Amino acid sequence: MAFVAFDDFQTRYENTIPAADEERVGALLDDACALAADITGTTYAVGDAVPGVITATVCTAVLRAYDNPSGLAGETIGDYSWRGASVAGAGAYFGSGLYFTPAEERIMRRAAGKLSVGTLELQGMLPAVDDAQFVTVAGSNEPVPWFAYEDLL
Repeated sequence: MAFVAFDDFQTRYENTIPAADEERVGALLDDACALAADITGTTYAVGDAVPGVITATVCTAVLRAYDNPSGLAGETIGDYSWRGASVAGAGAYFGSGLYFTPAEERIMRRAAGKLSVGTLELQGMLPAVDDAQFVTVAGSNEPVPWFAYEDLL
């Protein structure tokens, strides 16, 4: 279910969407909201307080997919040339359809408070300290746990 309403999209889109396209736009909104939820790691429901920048970014992606479903990147009339789907930097390929650019993904993560920094819980491979022998390192009065190689296997 889309957390960005059809009216939010219609407000940002300068043309009136024909009644025949309303179902397609609704499906694009559903897809874009699902992608945004996956990118941000946050789920929103209709009526939730969604950051405005996420709503705007979802509408931008839907507009891009609605206005240019074939992914046309350019066309020249004199000595006719044509290019298909556009290629973005950093090895990312954006064809036709619905997508968010890396910059849009960063914007949405930042707005949702899901930055790329986190913590990771690691599990040690050493036996419990209770099984260790303690040795004193030269120049220190603190005993340090010492494990025989066989204890580690």
